[in-house]
Amino acid sequence: MKFLFRCVFFVVGILSSSFVMADNADEITKISYVCENNKVMEVIYVNTAKDSYAIINQMDEMIPMKIMKMASGANYEAINKNYTYKLYTKGDNADLVEGKDKPVLSGCKAG
Repeated sequence: MKFLFRCVFFVVGILSSSFVMADNADEITKISYVCENNKVMEVIYVNTAKDSYAIINQMDEMIPMKIMKMASGANYEAINKNYTYKLYTKGDNADLVEGKDKPVLSGCKAG
């Protein structure tokens, strides 16, 4: 539980700093996706002039992710190598997978 609180404070600090330091190219967006079996996945996207990040809440932990170089869509992987989560997005669609693309949350649509 303490770890979760530290993560929340860390992310809030980043987001607060981003709002203060943001220039015209920086953007912070929260999107709620509705997935199969009516499960909800909330993602905070942080896009800066230099890079893009996503923050998900999975297994009661906030997991920061960085963008992966891909030909199509915006795809992210967990920054912490102890996690194998990947977030695949394209348009209003998203899928969360782990390991060798084992589905965690599938068929997600931005709502």
